[in-house]
Amino acid sequence: MKTLIDSTLSSELQELYLENKEWLSDILFLEDEMFFLNRLSKRILAGEVNRESLPQIAKNSAALNLILERRKLLKNVLLSRKRQIEQLLAGSTVTIGLELIEEDAAILRVIKSLLLAEKVLKDALFALVKRQNLLKQRVNNAGPLKKANRYPIY
Repeated sequence: MKTLIDSTLSSELQELYLENKEWLSDILFLEDEMFFLNRLSKRILAGEVNRESLPQIAKNSAALNLILERRKLLKNVLLSRKRQIEQLLAGSTVTIGLELIEEDAAILRVIKSLLLAEKVLKDALFALVKRQNLLKQRVNNAGPLKKANRYPIY
């Protein structure tokens, strides 16, 4: 009976370990996305920015910084979690409690909220780029001023 419990526990821990690795992969993907969005944000700021876009740019910048900070904290949590599961698998730590499952649920909620925040930010940045490009096209399409028709005054 003890062997069955040990093997079941071992397979559950291995599943937790693989799930943790998948979450780390998601966070690394998010890191790449944030790098891209940060470059896009800087490109927007490097161009001509109309006054109406300034509040949206500030909001996007704050959102980007918040996501970066939360991603960094979550990455540290996941790396610590990975080491904890490795110790459980090695048998050096035997304490397994309900809090392990509760921590998993909390981590999953944070990951989902980060990915959603990243999607919202990406949509906002793309909309801002589109708006900036439209404004730039209007200015470029306006062309030089034409000579005004003069009418004689009698």
